[in-house]
Amino acid sequence: MKFDLKGRVTPTLMMAQFIICGFVGWVYETVLTSAVFGYYVDRGVLNIPLLPIYGVFALILPFVFPRNTSWLKIFFAGTAGATVFELAASYLTEAVLGYRLWDYYDWKFNLDGRICLGASLIFGLMILLYMKVIEPLTLYMSKNGGVLFTIAVWTVAVGAAGAELYLMISR
Repeated sequence: MKFDLKGRVTPTLMMAQFIICGFVGWVYETVLTSAVFGYYVDRGVLNIPLLPIYGVFALILPFVFPRNTSWLKIFFAGTAGATVFELAASYLTEAVLGYRLWDYYDWKFNLDGRICLGASLIFGLMILLYMKVIEPLTLYMSKNGGVLFTIAVWTVAVGAAGAELYLMISR
């Protein structure tokens, strides 16, 4: 298994992938939770629509899966890896915060409400989508967008960080 990380690891590309996946993760969790409860629930831990854990996970994936990895291998390995990660994260966040950030007790095939088959399969699909669509698309945009891509990514990053800082201070 040969890893070709050439062009896949640059600060601008990593920032773009972090922002995209952090936003997609926020949308996923907010929509799912709102649908379950029947009213709007903002699942963000920040004041902006971004969940950093999804962005961090996206930065790790190119180091886990070589560019030519099959769809099935990405899906099954991604599902298993995300499940183990979520299980460990549930214990860690509960130990640090003193409460659970999520609970799958009402979901079928759950383990102590910490993980469940349905969420694991969704995470596997999200990882597959990232590796086969988002990562190649952002790589293409990075290579072909030149300075405009760089300016756009860092404008969004600085703007989001500024908005978060302003909202933290003003509260």
